Amino acid sequence: MSPSSISAHHQEEISKFLKFFRSRLKTHLENIDAEFEDTRSDRLSSDDVYSQKDVQDVLKSLCFAVKATTRCELQDTINMMALLLREIFVEAEDSKLALELDIAKVEDKDLLERVEKLGVAEWVEDPSAIAKRSSSKKAAVNPVAQRQLELEREKQSLEDEVRAARHTTQQQQEEHERELRKLQRKLADARARVEQLERQAEDAAQHVSQTPQFQSMKRMVAQKNQQLQELRRRLQRYEPLGDDDDDGGKNADDDD
Repeated sequence: MSPSSISAHHQEEISKFLKFFRSRLKTHLENIDAEFEDTRSDRLSSDDVYSQKDVQDVLKSLCFAVKATTRCELQDTINMMALLLREIFVEAEDSKLALELDIAKVEDKDLLERVEKLGVAEWVEDPSAIAKRSSSKKAAVNPVAQRQLELEREKQSLEDEVRAARHTTQQQQEEHERELRKLQRKLADARARVEQLERQAEDAAQHVSQTPQFQSMKRMVAQKNQQLQELRRRLQRYEPLGDDDDDGGKNADDDD
């Protein structure tokens, strides 16, 4: 990839382009690391023994989260590149130029590897040559054109700020969605744990009711209830007789 003769302004634009997308790459990798950390802390932090189904569920959930994060990032990158190309084409049409894209170069692995290793300075010609050419043309610069260039730079700066704000907003939204997925996983785990404890409690109650000790105690209580009922019936038979004896004793005292 040979250096191109581009102006200092365009060199600065390339620098901002590389910094912006490399920053997004770093953020995307951090989001993937966070997905793994959330899975480890939420699903694999205890000392329990996990079944094959548990492991499969964890991997399935993690795969879904990573795919969703990666798909969102790639789609955003594609859309951003399309917007940049549209902006370039609009500028070219304003200058009566017709540009064509060589997609084959974009897929050239050798060129891609060189881009990965290149710094911004390697994309452009010698800065001293740029300064020399700029100074030689400074006297002939049209004030109107100079003002237009300044306005264009100001516009570009504002657009960069808007893109940065959108990027920050998107990062915050992704963070909120990640926290929501984390809470949803915790809620699902809590519900599963409650259901498991309820089943264990029911099994324990059923087991206790079927033990010989419980059955023996149940029969003993039933026998005691029968004895109490029998005693009540016997007392009911004797109580009227006791009342007559008391009346007779009172009459005898009166006679005396």
